[in-house]
Amino acid sequence: MSGPRLGPDAREQIAAHLQAIFAEIEGQPIPDDQIDLLLALRRAERELARKEP
Repeated sequence: MSGPRLGPDAREQIAAHLQAIFAEIEGQPIPDDQIDLLLALRRAERELARKEP
């Protein structure tokens, strides 16, 4: 997929914003609904693995 690329200033700004968000949520517990989604994903992965030859 090709298209316009972000310039270095935009990439730095996005990176700084993401780092701030991750720093804010670091160490907080994972919400139950997110755990449920992760478990469902794992079950689906296992089902797919069983179906592969």
